[in-house]
Amino acid sequence: MVPPAAPDPSPAPARDLVVCFAFAPFVDTAAIVAAKRVREEGRPVDLVTNDMSSQRPQDPALEVIAGDLVRRRATLPTPTWFSSWKAVEGFTVEGLPRALEWDADGPGYERLYSRAHWVPSHVLAARFKSERPHVRWTAEFSDPLSVYVDARERHTDVVEGELLDQLRADLLAVGVEPPGDNLFRWVETLPYALADELLFTNARQRDLMLSRIEDEALADRARERSVVRPHPTLPPEFYRIASPKADLDPDRRHIAYFGNFYATRGMSTVLSALAALPQELRDRLQLHVHTGQQDDLLRSVEAAGLQDVVRVAPFVGFLDFLALSARMDVLIVNDAITEGTFPVNPFLPSKWSDYRGSGREVWGIVEPGSPLSEQDLDHRTPVRHVSAAVQVLAEIARG
Repeated sequence: MVPPAAPDPSPAPARDLVVCFAFAPFVDTAAIVAAKRVREEGRPVDLVTNDMSSQRPQDPALEVIAGDLVRRRATLPTPTWFSSWKAVEGFTVEGLPRALEWDADGPGYERLYSRAHWVPSHVLAARFKSERPHVRWTAEFSDPLSVYVDARERHTDVVEGELLDQLRADLLAVGVEPPGDNLFRWVETLPYALADELLFTNARQRDLMLSRIEDEALADRARERSVVRPHPTLPPEFYRIASPKADLDPDRRHIAYFGNFYATRGMSTVLSALAALPQELRDRLQLHVHTGQQDDLLRSVEAAGLQDVVRVAPFVGFLDFLALSARMDVLIVNDAITEGTFPVNPFLPSKWSDYRGSGREVWGIVEPGSPLSEQDLDHRTPVRHVSAAVQVLAEIARG
């Protein structure tokens, strides 16, 4: 049975405006987290979002997350690019008149929420805030925007024109110097200067982002308005909606990993540990990996002689993922490796919030001092530490 999004006895018009370039039903981590935020708040919203069909598939089942809390939805047919001024401009120019029209048409908005990634969200929200300064704006940052995971500067040029002139005026009106020609600096500076609340997923991310603000007065303003709030975890009934098939040997303990692999985040430590595990213990385990990079992983599994213990499968839909996670014995989440790039790892994997609601044990493969390392994990081992991973696998195998 599909649960209702939240108690809502009356079809009252929305007093909250949500501006999220990515939103369910598009299959995108940012889209799903934004829908979870709406559900977490439990207030009716009007939504301005983007048609992401050119870049992301849709999963209609994701509509259940926010449910009927979304009163009105404008899905704009604007360009869907991550690092593009054209996408920012198109979304803002198309979306602002609609948001202002809705505000005038109803009782008026009290609150505004936007989330980046994707970056056009904060630009449209900043323009709306400047037009309606009494509306309380909460701007969420999923990750640092102006730096990559390897600490390199992320840069896309802004383009001169009417929108940039308006944004400059919006900043100067509150005494903030415009940040130059880098789009990602703009998308951080606008909320720092204009938002009433700045939402970060963890304290390390907040500290890194605020440390990069050169204007001391702006940094103080942003710090005073910062709030740390991890990604929402859905209630238990969401883990029972879907019924995906899963062939789980009752004589084995089942470990699962869901996600893609990157240069900074992979499965090599777990595979090496499985290969080093005594056969009698390995025979008690089954590792399930759902990923979009099946061919590469299958080659690694075959090279290690682990075909008997590792099952590689494609991604599944979000609700299937929740259901499968609740059937496993242990779930693996690992840190991105940032050693040598950041003083302390500033990233908290969004997968943790979903694992946390599954009721299953979670094994974190962590960097020292990272946000993930501070969570309530059932098992933890350092990144790249094969012998520690062998010990955890042995504990899991013994039950």
